Amino acid sequence: MSDCRGSPHERLHQEGNGSCVLAFNGHIVAKAQMHPKKPGKMDKQRLRAYLKLIEQVLTCASGEEFQILESNRELVDSELLQVMAQVAEQLTADGKQNSAEVLLGLRSELLDMLGISETPTSANPSSQDYLEFLTEVLLAIDNSDSDPKVIYPLLAANLDKLDDKFIDILQTWASAKLSEAEAEYIARVIWEFSNLIQQFPLGNKANNIEIAIAGYKQVLKVFTRESKRESWAAIQTNLGQAYRNRIRGDKAENLELAIAHYQRALSVYTKSDFPIYWAMTQTNLGQAYRNRIRHPRAENLEKAIARYQLALSVYTQSDFPYHWAGIQTNLGEVYSDRIRGGRAYNLELTIDAYQLALEVYTQEDFPIEWAQTQTNLGNAYSDRICGDRAENLEVAIEEYQLALEVYTKEDFPIEWAQTQTKLGIAYRNRIRGDRAYNLELAIEAFQRALSVRTKQDLPMAWAMTQNNLGSAYFKRICGDKAENLKLAIKAFQLALGISRNCYV
Repeated sequence: MSDCRGSPHERLHQEGNGSCVLAFNGHIVAKAQMHPKKPGKMDKQRLRAYLKLIEQVLTCASGEEFQILESNRELVDSELLQVMAQVAEQLTADGKQNSAEVLLGLRSELLDMLGISETPTSANPSSQDYLEFLTEVLLAIDNSDSDPKVIYPLLAANLDKLDDKFIDILQTWASAKLSEAEAEYIARVIWEFSNLIQQFPLGNKANNIEIAIAGYKQVLKVFTRESKRESWAAIQTNLGQAYRNRIRGDKAENLELAIAHYQRALSVYTKSDFPIYWAMTQTNLGQAYRNRIRHPRAENLEKAIARYQLALSVYTQSDFPYHWAGIQTNLGEVYSDRIRGGRAYNLELTIDAYQLALEVYTQEDFPIEWAQTQTNLGNAYSDRICGDRAENLEVAIEEYQLALEVYTKEDFPIEWAQTQTKLGIAYRNRIRGDRAYNLELAIEAFQRALSVRTKQDLPMAWAMTQNNLGSAYFKRICGDKAENLKLAIKAFQLALGISRNCYV
């Protein structure tokens, strides 16, 4: 295979709802729930392993693909096929059709080897086709104990049916079945299906969420607050998650619905009766308030802070260290954006929260979270008002350099480039040391960032970095002044080609 196919860019991060997001060339392409026993570690690492394997087969010499797959047999499963499909879709969207075709061809061969069929049952599925598919999926969920490795290949083989017509069929079928004697049993299966389809990484994400919402609403006809209050509260939480992630409809309205569902869940999930679920829902509410569009931004951020602090009364460092650290990170981010209170004071709270998170996020146990927190601290110290400005910039530089111990160009190119850009800004603003030398370090950092932040793959980030590079050349002391001005003008003009107001 030739190098014209391009090199994948990987990115992983944790969301507040306990899921792991995988990105390729700067775009989200897959989502998966984290390992329930050790959040943020096992499943996230496996997703990362899948993407690295895909990168290897896309950049290896022709004929070596199956040798690479053979040496990574433990990764060749249905989940790998799901990620391959998403990556191929993104490659196509990015105009890298050759790479996408190569990957899809390899994926097709793997489908045959694993005995998985993705041939639709009909070019134009009838209502009966939809009904048979729905019945097959629900039966598979029941028989497999909701195993995604069983259900997801079945969904992948019927992507043509995951649409609005499927919602109509589901609602009609459920309305009839949920009036029968085994209504509670059927409702639980539909509930499991809704959970699975909401997390399903293939197909149309917007459709998948709508199907999940429709399923949850049907289940609520059986699991009412009066008859099954705990199940009712859990489904309210599920609906809150679905509306928070919803693509269709008005974003502001979806967030209001998410908040309303979380608040309903809290009418059952009290701290005294269900402390863990109560704390989890408080955290989810914090995320929703933080992103809320309606009502004053300052008020929403205060509500987010209050919810996170409530959650910390249960998610203590001693009993729930990982969750505790995650909430500290959330608090750090909200304090950084906070409108009320003095800016200087809020930045001190930001720094305190991130430093607390690092008591759990060690480089050895949680390298990705550790690196992200080091970067966040670097940003906070760069903006810090209290203390000595020169010392704050030295600390920021040190934090960015620590993050780069994990954020390598090979493993985390997007984060590596972003950190290089931040490092360049810190060097450009640095007070200590030789001014001329600091500006040379800044230019080198910006140029390194541009090896990943290309105009083709990340146009806005590319423009931002060009703008920063132009500023560094404009201030440059070394070299010929006229030549430096030419370089500065060129960088500024390149940035203007994408945006007239780009900065990091």
